[in-house]
Amino acid sequence: GTRGVTVAPRVTATVEGMTRRAVVTGASSGIGAATVRALRTSGWDVVGVARRADRLAELAEATGAEAFAADLTRQEDVDALAQHLEGSGPIHALVQVAGGAKVTDRVEDGDPDDWTWMFEVNVLATQRVVAALLPLLRRGAAEDGHADTVFLTSTAAQTAYQGGAGYNAAKAGQGMIAKVLRLELNGEPIRISEVAPGMV
Repeated sequence: GTRGVTVAPRVTATVEGMTRRAVVTGASSGIGAATVRALRTSGWDVVGVARRADRLAELAEATGAEAFAADLTRQEDVDALAQHLEGSGPIHALVQVAGGAKVTDRVEDGDPDDWTWMFEVNVLATQRVVAALLPLLRRGAAEDGHADTVFLTSTAAQTAYQGGAGYNAAKAGQGMIAKVLRLELNGEPIRISEVAPGMV
């Protein structure tokens, strides 16, 4: 699909006299789209990121959010996102919802290609986005006093289930990124939160 920016008319929101901007990945459906709507309702300027440009455009039209179509497993797409955001100012929150499960095979029957896909979309994409956007979060924290990162993992990161080994491992890996970031960013005004929903 087409990658890049789709801009809908936006209402610039201010909180305590300051515009706050959030980036939400996995924004084209489900929890990601709901997060975009909730943040817009709460007065945030939001950039929704996902692969499906058509759904993003619909969300942007409905909410006034900005849409950026990108495949976060591709470094060039993450770089393009960071470059776009850099040109329009800091960010004050990063909400990482993008991810997914594929197949429910037993370990002995698992296809390494399916496991690779789950690792790429849940773990490597998360690392790519954090590495690319952390400088902008630091700028947001310097401007606003703090910034937030929220990682949407899963109860699958904590509880094994039959047929879930690949997804269990990928979500546990993503959860560890959040835990390690808490150590690495200790002393910086960037909060790290993990939300682990069950089946939705």
